[in-house]
Amino acid sequence: YRLAWGTGKDAKFWETPAALIPTWCYATFYSCLTALALARVDGEAEYLETIDKTMALMTTWTRATQWNCQNKLALVKAEYAYLKGDHDLATECFELSINLSLKHRFIHEQALALERYGVFHLDAGNRATAFALFKKAQDCYNQWGALSKVAHI
Repeated sequence: YRLAWGTGKDAKFWETPAALIPTWCYATFYSCLTALALARVDGEAEYLETIDKTMALMTTWTRATQWNCQNKLALVKAEYAYLKGDHDLATECFELSINLSLKHRFIHEQALALERYGVFHLDAGNRATAFALFKKAQDCYNQWGALSKVAHI
């Protein structure tokens, strides 16, 4: 997370569009997820500006292109709710992200949402649920061809 944070923070992807909009979208999405993960470890202060800016951009993009962005926005909302301790909303948003990723056939993003939902359950002490989610994430990563990620999980 720290390497990703440093790269994203220095580049400020959310401020200047890249030549290709998908690159900008993904850089913003991953910068937000990284900031959210680190905010749970280090506290929000350093990451709040990035979280706010990137979530606002993703909300705007979702209005313009729901098919491509709605599942991503649901995942960052899940992580934000998790950060704030709203476990019911986090659960709702994780499940929405997983279901939209499946519906839209974004297998790699379904895998990521399943993995992050597994971390959420592991942190809550729900080991059996976390294991089941990690197994589903592995299956998605495998289907996508991300064998290193399968091994990592």
